[in-house]
Amino acid sequence: MKPWMSTGLLAVAFVALFLACTTPRVAEHGGVEHKDASVTADVNGSNTSEESSPDLTSLEAGTLPDHWIDGTDESEPAIQVHAYNDDLYILRQSKRTNYEAPFMYLIFGAKNAILLDTGSRGDPPLRATVDTVLKKWCAREGRDDIHLIVGHTHGHGDHIANDHQFDDRPNTTFVSARLKSVKDFYGITDWPNQLVEFDLGQRILDIIPTPGHHRAHLVFYDRRTGLLLSGDTFYPGFLFVFRPQSWPDFRASTRRLVEFVDRNPITTILGCHVEMTNKPKYAFAYRTKEHPNERRLELTVADLKELDAAVASMGDEPRIEPHDSFIVYPAWKAERFGAPPPVGDPTK
Repeated sequence: MKPWMSTGLLAVAFVALFLACTTPRVAEHGGVEHKDASVTADVNGSNTSEESSPDLTSLEAGTLPDHWIDGTDESEPAIQVHAYNDDLYILRQSKRTNYEAPFMYLIFGAKNAILLDTGSRGDPPLRATVDTVLKKWCAREGRDDIHLIVGHTHGHGDHIANDHQFDDRPNTTFVSARLKSVKDFYGITDWPNQLVEFDLGQRILDIIPTPGHHRAHLVFYDRRTGLLLSGDTFYPGFLFVFRPQSWPDFRASTRRLVEFVDRNPITTILGCHVEMTNKPKYAFAYRTKEHPNERRLELTVADLKELDAAVASMGDEPRIEPHDSFIVYPAWKAERFGAPPPVGDPTK
């Protein structure tokens, strides 16, 4: 997710500058405990805990809203909070605060809760929102508090901009989005081939390294619900790959995800943005601050396999290619960075 550029050459130059300027902070919060989060790893990505992968019939159910805030209502909140179920919450930042309008995820286990991403600029009240959800959850569970982990899908600016809001939060572990911090915290010793398990306490998340969009990108799979949280690697919008040297990683990551979903039950795939309209193949112009008639957030396994087939067919010659639910977008191929492919006016 990067600002608009006028030519493909300028886009590449800008991306290099952006990556240098938005590298996340290295420092972890001092005085917080890490031991509450346990990690087990298996190089082949198989389950190594006592908890086995459930079939679809045993997964916890949840709901998705009919409508997300989309910037069209002046009275919409700065952050929309939706309870997928009692132990998993989806947050969306309003496009009225920032055009990126990212989605964030808050997942509760018995010992820890984890917040995935902290959103984009615009000063949304993220910490206050998260604290409210945590307080209500603890009240319902008859608890005083729960340890919070602040993690990330990756380290681009629209996913780490509000990290600072958690700087002084007690009972909190902060995980920098830098590659070294990611590997150290989750116990990944063979990046990006090794899939690891992360235990929130009676709730296992499988963590899948997916470099390509970002060198330290992670996808999270929640065994309890079967949700695959795909970050910016896969969502209904521009699937940005910013540099030619990142394209092989992106191809390998999509293949890694397909191999994972072939082994595990998936209810739906949820990314961090929506940039497609509800008309197949049509996207909103990048940086648009209102999204009337926005496509739904969720994607399917079939959509993911369509992406995998598309990038595999491109081989070493990627191209901008619109699909019904997403757009493959090697940024250096664009004349104007973030411009939708010339497939027409989605409002007609």
